[in-house]
Amino acid sequence: MAVLTLTGVRFWYPATERPALDGVSLTVAPGDVVAVIGSVGAGASTLLLVAAGLAPRITGGRLEGDVRITDNGQRTTSSGIVLPTPWTQVSGMAFNVWDEVAFGPANLGVPREEIGRRVDRWLARLAVAHLAARDPATLSGGELQRVILAGVLAMEPALLLLDEPTAELDPAGAALAWRLVRELAREEQQSVIVATSDLDAIPDFATHVVWLEHGRVRAAGRPADVLTRDDLWSEGPGSTTVAGVWRGAGLAPPPPLTVTAAVARLR
Repeated sequence: MAVLTLTGVRFWYPATERPALDGVSLTVAPGDVVAVIGSVGAGASTLLLVAAGLAPRITGGRLEGDVRITDNGQRTTSSGIVLPTPWTQVSGMAFNVWDEVAFGPANLGVPREEIGRRVDRWLARLAVAHLAARDPATLSGGELQRVILAGVLAMEPALLLLDEPTAELDPAGAALAWRLVRELAREEQQSVIVATSDLDAIPDFATHVVWLEHGRVRAAGRPADVLTRDDLWSEGPGSTTVAGVWRGAGLAPPPPLTVTAAVARLR
């Protein structure tokens, strides 16, 4: 049961004067799915790198403030991150998909029998079990994205960090991924942060939304509170397609975020 706490976090990439994150404070509790949104360069990807401990350890740069992950009250570094480009996360050490998914837990010292159970479980839940014998190098972008996600989940991280996880997926694959995120939070109390530009999906999977602007938190709260703000259109990334249609038609605010909600309002 992981809790991520960021307090007054500021981060500068090497040779830059302006911080990519500027005074960010955030708490993610078990069962929370926090969707981080913002225009290009707002700092969403940087937030995930900092939470994962990759910035500044891997990226270089300078970090101020406190980044803390606790699991059952004990401080931990157990997190797993999925990047938008799956090719950058392939181990290069496996000749088939099964071994690729097993690579992470094997390196954590997980017993052989438990590795097999985890690999089979996550290949099935990501609907890629039929690819188990395939060479990862022969997969499409969408197939490989699911395999990478399966590999991260097989390590059972305390904190799951997803950066545009559906970037390579078709609509069916994206729907499966968002459904899985929702199930992980609700059924297994997984703590999740998702940086995404898929605003239409957010009402269905997120418990909270954080809107970043120039590295600062512009707004934070429930999807219904953040995604219905007027300034999200003029100064941010906008909102869902349904909200945009409702707003464009000049109907009474606040705009509904989904088709189901719009139908209920019109009735």
